[in-house]
Amino acid sequence: MLNSENNEILTRVGPGTAMGGLFRQFWQPALLCEELPAPDCAPVRVRLMGENFVAFRDSSGKVGLLDAHCPHRLAELFFGRNEEGGLRCVYHGWKFSVTGELLDMPSEPAGSPMRCNPNIRAKAYPVHEAGGIVWAYLGPQESIPPLPQMEFMGLPAQNFYTSKCLMKCNYQQALEGSIDTAHLTFLHRSMAPMQKDVFNVGHLQEYGDADGAPRFFCEDTEYGMRISARRDGGEDTYYWRITQWLMPAAVLVPTAEGLVCRANLFIPIDDENCWWYRIRYHAGRPLSDDELAEYKGGGLDYAKLVPGTYIPEGNRANDYLMDRTLQKSGSFTGILSAQLQDLAVQESQGAIADRTKEHLGSSDTAIVKCRRRLIESAKRFATEGTIPAAVARADLYKRRAVAILLPKEMTADQAGTHPATLPSA
Repeated sequence: MLNSENNEILTRVGPGTAMGGLFRQFWQPALLCEELPAPDCAPVRVRLMGENFVAFRDSSGKVGLLDAHCPHRLAELFFGRNEEGGLRCVYHGWKFSVTGELLDMPSEPAGSPMRCNPNIRAKAYPVHEAGGIVWAYLGPQESIPPLPQMEFMGLPAQNFYTSKCLMKCNYQQALEGSIDTAHLTFLHRSMAPMQKDVFNVGHLQEYGDADGAPRFFCEDTEYGMRISARRDGGEDTYYWRITQWLMPAAVLVPTAEGLVCRANLFIPIDDENCWWYRIRYHAGRPLSDDELAEYKGGGLDYAKLVPGTYIPEGNRANDYLMDRTLQKSGSFTGILSAQLQDLAVQESQGAIADRTKEHLGSSDTAIVKCRRRLIESAKRFATEGTIPAAVARADLYKRRAVAILLPKEMTADQAGTHPATLPSA
């Protein structure tokens, strides 16, 4: 368990907080590219780590991310007119480019000194589109790091699918759920033969179902942590799940070699809400129509969303659409989709879990080490200005997570560094 002080450090990400300062050194997803579908489309409100912004795509297709309020009289720029290469505030007509440059000031007369004041501009942030995501950098503008090189970010559009879903809890609860491979045997268990290979592990699913007490071997790395979980895999082999935690809040989830890969990113909206960005990708082929239909429509894997939103239909008010009859006969939880199952248990811990009340075991090894790493990194950044090495080393993020059977004589280190954990050139 954590004491109250460290739980506060771990979970608070707003401006001026230790963890918020650490997170702002990394590029963060701000919104999906699809939320800005065309030049001069409607602006989008963005809330990220307790701060409010507005995103827009200008007439040339470039994306801008500005502070939410006009620097004139602080009207919200979301109401602005996105036209002719800039976003125009509807209050007095001031117009700003994607870089924050003041393009027009029609409310001031021609001779006004305001018109030639170079300090009047909207605060703008660097953005980059990759992997279906608009990435933003909220840290110091004089030292912008390279964009992380996660494998899916360099693939053709037809080879990946990116979505997001609202989670009404602190980012860390969501992150811990994704690096906790022990829960798969229980939370996501099907009591009947599975209709689909929901977790992209093929026949390896049987080993996960059979052994609910994996042995964990966790290795700190420059990019975060390599989490090797070992289960019994038969007479001569072990079933290994090698998970990759990419600092600060991304997880590569193990899948079998040759099957669709999975990435999760848990991005703080504020201290009590986060976006779950979910990416499915295959480096060697386009995703199939059947795969895309499952991702887009919801079912056994994805939660169905309220049409026109990124909010799941299942929620705490309707018990995540739980079916007690299904729980007795077909599903360990009675909740249909794997995504909703995760939302149910993680949101049920409260908006911010009180970790002083926990009782942790050996199956929580990765959780403990992740917390410790984040807290120590946040403290070092706050007191010494130390920035994690991964910020400047974009190549460190080019990893894979893998589910694999390996001979019993292989060590945990050999399993964790298996060639399958690195994308092929």
